[in-house]
Amino acid sequence: MIELPEAATLARQLSAAFTGRTVASATAGQTPHGFAFYNREAAEFGPLLTGGAVGRAAAYGGVVEVPVGAFRLVLNDGARLRRLAPGTPRPPRHQLLVEFDDGAALACTVQMYAGIALVEDGDDVGPYVRAARDAPSPLTAAFTLDHLRGLVAQAPARASVKELLATKQRIPGLGNGCLHDIAFYAGLHPRRRIETLAPRDLVHLHATLLAVLRRMTDDGGRDTERDLHGEPGRYPTTLSARTQGLPCPRCGSAITKQTFLGGTIYFCVRCQPLP
Repeated sequence: MIELPEAATLARQLSAAFTGRTVASATAGQTPHGFAFYNREAAEFGPLLTGGAVGRAAAYGGVVEVPVGAFRLVLNDGARLRRLAPGTPRPPRHQLLVEFDDGAALACTVQMYAGIALVEDGDDVGPYVRAARDAPSPLTAAFTLDHLRGLVAQAPARASVKELLATKQRIPGLGNGCLHDIAFYAGLHPRRRIETLAPRDLVHLHATLLAVLRRMTDDGGRDTERDLHGEPGRYPTTLSARTQGLPCPRCGSAITKQTFLGGTIYFCVRCQPLP
């Protein structure tokens, strides 16, 4: 799934690959998918995209936005993007395929669920994209300790660390994937209630959150995800499905997996104790 580090990586790669190119043709909805959410009829994408010049892509939280002519192509969540070189066979199944004037193409397939939107200025992009655009990014100086304190103050006192960090779009682009390494290096159990956090815990959490997300981004995303060219990210996840049951790098205890808040959590029982 696209989270903040992957969105930033994809935007950079899309800009390098397609800026200045012109769309030769486009097809949306060729392969039906019950959880591919288009903002308009799929048949409209081709005529609206064709002939459009591509601008520099941008990332907002976990959202990737590509200017094409008078429109912006907005992609998020499980939108798996791949650049296809000229002459490369096109995948038979896809939810969006954009061909360019140089013979290259962009293919989008949906993993689990994804938003695929084509919008103009003034269009309602929905609360998810609005939140991603408007909220301070942890990759910038705008995400201050006071901002994190404000998020804690607005959340229910009995909310968990996972609920604070990875739900309700409080921190756009930070989801259940990035959560685990942040919580691990902050020494906080994902189930821990935020009402038990001392001021020093929040200081440490803020610094850890910024450092981990910056490293994930600088390394081209997590090793559990793939980039525009099909390569895995270079950030080695400490806690993920890949490391479940392996020794904790700090204490040697087995990394534990549990189900919590509608998803999976990974943690070390010794390094992330519950109070």
